[in-house]
Amino acid sequence: MKTQLDILLIDDDGADVAFFDIAVDKTGLNINLRTLTSGQQAIDYLEGKGDYGDRSLHPVPDAIVLDLRMPKMNGFDFLAWRKASFLVSRIPVVVFTGLIAHDEIKRVLELGATRHIVKPEDFEEWEKVVREIWDLASQGTALLRQ
Repeated sequence: MKTQLDILLIDDDGADVAFFDIAVDKTGLNINLRTLTSGQQAIDYLEGKGDYGDRSLHPVPDAIVLDLRMPKMNGFDFLAWRKASFLVSRIPVVVFTGLIAHDEIKRVLELGATRHIVKPEDFEEWEKVVREIWDLASQGTALLRQ
């Protein structure tokens, strides 16, 4: 198991990003959290384009945490791009969004999301979510090393 995980959070809601960041700190886990606000930014990051070209500053993440409802390129479009990308398709993606319909959950899983987690209403649950994502990302990096 890696002692540090790089997690890329893609969410345009500043409050949710702040809650996630605070929860990361509260867990005490060694997480290097990067945040972006759109699917297109995430594609640029993952492809190492422009400002994201230096991998020492912008490492390939061990896991991606993705909101679905974002302007310009939404989470569904990002997942479709990711599924077609050989280099990125193996990175676990947790769709982390508000309550959505059963057919949308089915669609994100068909598009290759690893898991769907509903954003908690109670702040105490955010830390639990971060630990769940840590466990998932840890398993994913172990599988990639095999």
